Amino acid sequence: METVVSDAMDLVYENSVSVIHSLQIRFQQQSGLFFLISNVFDPRYAFLFLTPLILSFDRSLGKKILFVSIVAEWSNQVLKWMLHGERPYWWIHETGVYNRTGSRLPDIQQYFLTCETGPGSPSGHAMCSASVWYVVVESLLRKVGAINKNSNVLSSMCWSTYTLALAAVSLSRVFLAAHFPHQCVLGISIGVLVAMAAGKIDLDRLKLKHYVLMTIGLFSSALGTYAVLKMMGMNPMWSVDRAVKWCAKQEYIHLDTTPFFSMTRYCGFALGMGLGLSSPLFARVSSVKFPPYAKAACAVLALSVAKLSERIVLPKANVYLFYGLAFALNVVLSYVFLAVVPFVVFRCWSVLDRKTKKVL
Repeated sequence: METVVSDAMDLVYENSVSVIHSLQIRFQQQSGLFFLISNVFDPRYAFLFLTPLILSFDRSLGKKILFVSIVAEWSNQVLKWMLHGERPYWWIHETGVYNRTGSRLPDIQQYFLTCETGPGSPSGHAMCSASVWYVVVESLLRKVGAINKNSNVLSSMCWSTYTLALAAVSLSRVFLAAHFPHQCVLGISIGVLVAMAAGKIDLDRLKLKHYVLMTIGLFSSALGTYAVLKMMGMNPMWSVDRAVKWCAKQEYIHLDTTPFFSMTRYCGFALGMGLGLSSPLFARVSSVKFPPYAKAACAVLALSVAKLSERIVLPKANVYLFYGLAFALNVVLSYVFLAVVPFVVFRCWSVLDRKTKKVL
């Protein structure tokens, strides 16, 4: 039975490699566009760009996007470890298919975005994008009252755009040889289910203790999956070894693509979310209605903080220190986006408003 499954997967991989090779030849001149799409829909930007941006203009939707992003990235990491999915750029070198058939090894190109170090299935880009943007589209339609009108033109346009965007993300990942097509389809399918489930949770009812327990649960379940696989004689970090072995250029390999770095992000943002929402700073501004210019100021300040955070170089000599500092940084970022930024803008706005009234 195991041999049959292995042969079936080899057949899927082999045919998928042909698709990747054809895409790379056909769209080589458009490679810059695929790089851009893959970058924009990187799961980290759901935390560093989309969340602070939408939090600034719609606090309720921003909180929901952050929560769904946390759940989506956690489930993606656990599933990656469990499903043990290959990636095209290393599979072509590890498989014995081409030796058995006497076929020439496919000339699959690698790019600076290709060498992801985690397992390939399901696609994190596709899964997190499907989750986050499902919440965005559904919230938009709910606001305009079109959520239950399947024939509504706006509804059709929004869901069509959503589908096309996910198709573009999937194509970019396949073009880069970072994923096989079925891994992207699987990611999209699970991502939608995650959004539908996590999006129904009433975040206003959650307290700090719930976020602390959630952080502990996310961390322990991921480490538990890691430990179980180790006890079964498997190496959960096998994909990192493959990446190091087969990546064309070592500078393409980054620690921030490893499964454990993903864990520091979703656990850090989960704890920071709880600390931020339960802080006195957030309590001070939670009932305040910000004018449009104050919301814009929040967006500028939050995105500036996010951009500056990308310039922070964490020490890599000690891997435990690296992951510990990454976790702390993500806790701080989540807290800043939710509590510090709106409070700072509120205070500046209040001071300016008082000065203006005195002048008048």
